[in-house]
Amino acid sequence: MLRMPRANVLAAGAAGVALLAFGEWQAWRASRRHYPAATRPGPPGGRDVVLVLGFRSTASGRLNAVQKWRTRIAARSADPATALFVFSGGAVRGERPEAELMADYGMSRLGIPHRNVAIEPLATSTRENLAFGMPWLRDARTIRIASNTHHALRARGYLRALDPALWERLAPTRDHVLLELGPLRLALTFYDWVAGRAATSGAETAADPPSSTHRRHARTIGAPTLLRKDTA
Repeated sequence: MLRMPRANVLAAGAAGVALLAFGEWQAWRASRRHYPAATRPGPPGGRDVVLVLGFRSTASGRLNAVQKWRTRIAARSADPATALFVFSGGAVRGERPEAELMADYGMSRLGIPHRNVAIEPLATSTRENLAFGMPWLRDARTIRIASNTHHALRARGYLRALDPALWERLAPTRDHVLLELGPLRLALTFYDWVAGRAATSGAETAADPPSSTHRRHARTIGAPTLLRKDTA
């Protein structure tokens, strides 16, 4: 049986540690970018709103690890007892919208009260997440965007371009916890980089406001007991 020389083993190990450290450093930097210098709260009577960005489900339409992770980020970023969690994401795969799957997980496993959940079941892109989430964001006292670290960074940039006044209401999200993902951090960083390049090149176009047909659909799709709001 051939054995790798000790020096090679040490070099490979050092390279692996360096890559992991680089991924964590990049994620840490990204988690602090595209925020206002200081949060400027909105209406005093508004709520702390967490916009949770969807991710496509498994091929069979079931909840996956990334969806669970984004929901955990949301739950630890604001007080579940008082904040409003707006889950945004359509049925890109399967029959149920991503938003419903993630909301169910948040309520059943993470202690988010039913009364503090809203569903936006139409968005199929990051820009649509923001555009279709506007009815909740406009009334918010503070806003948080919960997603993969680099994806959330891109979404904050979109919000600033879409509505600078709402962008000033942004509060930090806990989307980076040291060594939380291990080597998976590098894979997600690369994925988000590719997605960002595609969006920049125009593959992800600006979202149009939801049509009246979409509004009717939003009131009736999926579990009717979950809180909804017309997307005007």
